[in-house]
Amino acid sequence: PKIIGDHTDKYVQAYFQYDSKKSGGITVSHLRFGDTPIRSTYLIDKADFISCSQQSYVSKYDILAGLKDGGIFLLNCPWSAEELETRLPGKMKRDLARKHANFYIIDAAKLAVQVGLGEKRTNNILQAAFFALTKVIPLDMAVEDMKKNNYNSYFKKAGQKIVDLNDKAVDLGISAAVKVEIPASWADAP
Repeated sequence: PKIIGDHTDKYVQAYFQYDSKKSGGITVSHLRFGDTPIRSTYLIDKADFISCSQQSYVSKYDILAGLKDGGIFLLNCPWSAEELETRLPGKMKRDLARKHANFYIIDAAKLAVQVGLGEKRTNNILQAAFFALTKVIPLDMAVEDMKKNNYNSYFKKAGQKIVDLNDKAVDLGISAAVKVEIPASWADAP
């Protein structure tokens, strides 16, 4: 929300749900922004964008329950578009088709390894993909701010090399999401 708040005249709010199991637990982040003041904290039940960073969640949670018709769903997974047929549960396929979702996949762990950060360092990749897909603010502005944040976060603690690796992760993330064409048959998936 900070990047959107810093670069637009929109009102922003972030609201988080944390699992009681701190480390390794699920976190659901609700980001709201709009042209009028946001006067209360509440969960989002009609989302324009939903992202899932753990592919194991597709079978554990009803991730798409709040996705608006025509909304964007980004799934971080190592699967190809062809593998989704056997990997996704029927309910998720039905929701994607019936909600006319704009569905994208990204393998952020593979990209993070490719950059040299390690498979768990996917935040910059996924954040860059968010800005590229949603176009909430101009992409060049978002990239500039993410890279400035990389410098501020990592330069003193880890040095320029780590800043450069994180900047490369941003550059990869903006074009790494792959659009998945949803088969009509998914609307009636068993």
